[in-house]
Amino acid sequence: MSEVSTFHIAGFEINLTRSTIVNHQYQTHIEPKVLKVLLLLAQRQNEVVTHQEIMAHVWAGTEVVPNALQRCIAILRKELGDNAKEQKIIATHPKIGYRLIADVTWHAPNKPAAQNNESAQVTSLKKPVLYTLFSLVLVLIVTLLTMSYWPKETASAFQTVSVLTHTDAHESHAIFNPDASYLIFNRYAGACKSHLWAKHHTTGEETQLTKHAGYYGATSFTPDGRELVFSAKTDCNNTPSITETNSENNACWSIATLDFAQALSAPVAPQQRFLCQANNLKKPLALSNHNYIFLHSRAGKYSLMRYNDLNKSIQVMYEHKQDVIYHFDYDTRHQRYAIISRSPQLNTYLTLLDKNAKLLSKNPIKLPNNVSKYTNVLANFDAQGNALLTILNGHLYTLEINGHLTAQKTPLSNFVSVEQHPNGHSLIAVVGNKDIDIAQVNSSTTNTQRHESQLNSQSLPFTSLARTSAQERNATYQPHGDNIAFISDRNGHDQLWLWQNSQVTQVSSHTARHRIHNYSWSPEGKRMAWVSNDQLMISDLKGNISTVNTDKLLYSALTWYTDNHILVLLHDPVQNGLYDLNLSTNTLTALNINHVENAWVNQEQLIYSTLDGQVFSRVFNETHAPSQHLTALNGKAMFLHDQQLYSVNPTTKTLNQYNLTGQRLKTVMPLKDTAWKVTDLKDNKLLLSQFIAINQEVVLLE
Repeated sequence: MSEVSTFHIAGFEINLTRSTIVNHQYQTHIEPKVLKVLLLLAQRQNEVVTHQEIMAHVWAGTEVVPNALQRCIAILRKELGDNAKEQKIIATHPKIGYRLIADVTWHAPNKPAAQNNESAQVTSLKKPVLYTLFSLVLVLIVTLLTMSYWPKETASAFQTVSVLTHTDAHESHAIFNPDASYLIFNRYAGACKSHLWAKHHTTGEETQLTKHAGYYGATSFTPDGRELVFSAKTDCNNTPSITETNSENNACWSIATLDFAQALSAPVAPQQRFLCQANNLKKPLALSNHNYIFLHSRAGKYSLMRYNDLNKSIQVMYEHKQDVIYHFDYDTRHQRYAIISRSPQLNTYLTLLDKNAKLLSKNPIKLPNNVSKYTNVLANFDAQGNALLTILNGHLYTLEINGHLTAQKTPLSNFVSVEQHPNGHSLIAVVGNKDIDIAQVNSSTTNTQRHESQLNSQSLPFTSLARTSAQERNATYQPHGDNIAFISDRNGHDQLWLWQNSQVTQVSSHTARHRIHNYSWSPEGKRMAWVSNDQLMISDLKGNISTVNTDKLLYSALTWYTDNHILVLLHDPVQNGLYDLNLSTNTLTALNINHVENAWVNQEQLIYSTLDGQVFSRVFNETHAPSQHLTALNGKAMFLHDQQLYSVNPTTKTLNQYNLTGQRLKTVMPLKDTAWKVTDLKDNKLLLSQFIAINQEVVLLE
């Protein structure tokens, strides 16, 4: 058994020589010690192997970091399609060890030619017939699948997937440099920050490019390939050299560049090219002659701007009075812009402009039936500039210049982002998912010790209500009841669930892959409201669901504050407009507030948080009343309970209690670096979301 180099578990091929796990054409490189753990479990299949035995066998004589074994098991579960809840492949025996419960097929080394010669001769006679029959059957199956299942309009197929990164720190925003010698990507560095990295495509050598971790956006190259261009969040009062800052109040976005060749030699601090602006800045791209283009938010709407770094001038290239622009890209081959916007009627448009921003064409984009009208189509030009590529609900689409969307055949359905390889035949993509659990914590605890674990450490900051590898969030207590509601994608896409006495019940049952942004309990606690397929859904606790028809498509349900009134969000067309929905008449009343993340009502007071985490208060029934900025509150982690506000300090990660005017009353408890997204409180029991891992990797599709 010690000579074995390949074996199979549950349809996966484990190759110890190449240190890979292969599932059809999907090949993942795995750390040798991880596979060594799997090999030991496989050699003793269906036996419990203790923690001590595994540690002695795999890490004999070496110093081991905490949770090393648990981390290996987590990686194996992820790659073998297993999870800690169902345990179909690796069974956990708490405080004892692990057991491989899936069947194992071993592949022994090739025997010398002289051995078993008679058997070899018989086999050689059978091979041509078997191969011919197998080939005919395979061709027939592929043909039938192509005719009956794959869309006829699909233009290309990507069959082979190669994993280019495999780390505990998740990656994002992957591109190749112009000659495809390097892969460039963002890698998580803790505290919501990242570093820019480069990986040599041939040698696999990785180089950290940035000297300081920071808030860096997606990267692109200048036309000559010498500099990386990206957005960076920094201190408005800082020097032109971008460094780390904890000053959230002075934080803003700017255009940053980085000398690529210099950074390959040693990490460097990015340089600002456009002076820091308080308004948001998205997707800077470099043109020739030190010109940069980007989207800039002005009065709540984005405009396409052009900045000349030589004379420091800035001009509006394109804006629209009615449509809301939210994305753009530039085609260097044909020198034209693609603008993607949403009209007041919620129609999505692809507008083509020449290099001087003169209109060439404007075509509607017809979204698939399973895609929300509120979905942002973030499409970028392919290598030839003839079409654009985009991701919708995790799937890859081609967007033609005429606005036609075509689904592409790929072996994956969990895309985060995608770019075309400079050769025009391959794709570089980020794929993966988030692993988030819900925890219930006693807020009266006196333990003030800070927890220093980082994301993807595989250690639980707090005990989870139910440990799964799914994304579970927004837990709230049932008014006048014992249920806990939460959103989970444990069955493949967002659904609403209830937790009571260790029992989990699914409430919603929609089949479309629409994200549930929020939900609300009714005041009496017997019904729940959320938005799916752009409509408000109301369900009792037995799963009986009704649909509320309104004259506008909805985006999210926030607070059900009286029997017949609920606060909802919709794009009008400005993002996240706050409305009051009268359930008796199904009528919507605009509250004249946009960019809202969440909102609460306390008698005649309206408290709301914005997408950037700011919190405001105003008189509820006066739609034109001025808003007061509650500067001490953090809208990213906040809730209203018993006429008190609870909010988490983003720097210290402590939960504080405030009165309704935003004055701090007391510190409730310290939280943890990956577990601070608080959502509700009841009888000193705090509900929060804790990030376990973000399993995002960079892959190459061919």
